[in-house]
Amino acid sequence: MPSKLRLVLPHGLLLVATLFLYWAATRIQVNVGAGRIGPDAWPKAIIVFMGLLCAWEMARRLVMRRRDGAAPAIAPGAGAGDDPQSTPAMHAGKLVAGAGLVFAYVIAVPWLGFFVATVVFLAAFPWCGGMRRPVLTTALGLAGGLALVIVFMRVAYISLPLGEGPFRALSLALLSAIGVS
Repeated sequence: MPSKLRLVLPHGLLLVATLFLYWAATRIQVNVGAGRIGPDAWPKAIIVFMGLLCAWEMARRLVMRRRDGAAPAIAPGAGAGDDPQSTPAMHAGKLVAGAGLVFAYVIAVPWLGFFVATVVFLAAFPWCGGMRRPVLTTALGLAGGLALVIVFMRVAYISLPLGEGPFRALSLALLSAIGVS
C-alpha cells in the first residue's frame, strides 16, 4: 500500500463513517416549536465536527512535512525501517487502564450521577496516563465536571442522570446552586 494512502486511510474510513452517521441523524423525527433546538441538532453538530476533524487530519497528513523535509511518521511499528527513537513508546497498561476507566464510567453514571462520575473520571484519567499531581487532577476533575453540567443542563437542556441516595441529593443541590430547577 502506498505510504500516503496508509497515512490517510484511518481518517478516510472515519470520514465515510461520519457521512453514514450524519445520514442516520437526518432520520431523527422531531416536532419542535419555532425557535427551539431539537434533539437532532446536537448529534448532527458533533458528527459535522468529527467529519471536519477527519478532513483536517487527512489534509495535514498529505500536505505537511516535518521540518527536516521527511514525510511524517506513519505509526509506531508500521514501517520496516522505523527508528525506534522517533516514535513514542506504547504503554499497554495505560491503554488498558484508560479503557477500563471509560467502561467503569459508563457503568457508574446511573448510580453516582453524571456530576460525581464525571469528576472522578476526569481526575482519574490523567492520573492513569501518568500525571502525578493530585491537586491539579482533582481541580481538573471538578472544573470539568461542573463545566459539563452547566453546558448540558443550562445551555443544551439535556437531562442527566442524578444518581442514587446521597449522590442524588448532591446532584440536586448542585443543580439548585447553578439555577436549574
